Amino acid sequence: MLRVKEVASRLDVHPATVYRWIKEGRLRSVRYGKPQVVGVEAEGAGGAIRVTETALTAFQGDVEQVA
Repeated sequence: MLRVKEVASRLDVHPATVYRWIKEGRLRSVRYGKPQVVGVEAEGAGGAIRVTETALTAFQGDVEQVA
């Protein structure tokens, strides 16, 4: 499982770009830790976001096909 910063480093992009791809559904991720309740302002973070090696490999394949 990779942290967002690790994924950003591997793809040579800013971590905000990785978060955007996750939000858009382009990059699959998993959230661990404190659950985030939809529609409720939670104190602190909603948990740690991780990306699997498999998801990253699939994403890289999708990007190469588009380019």
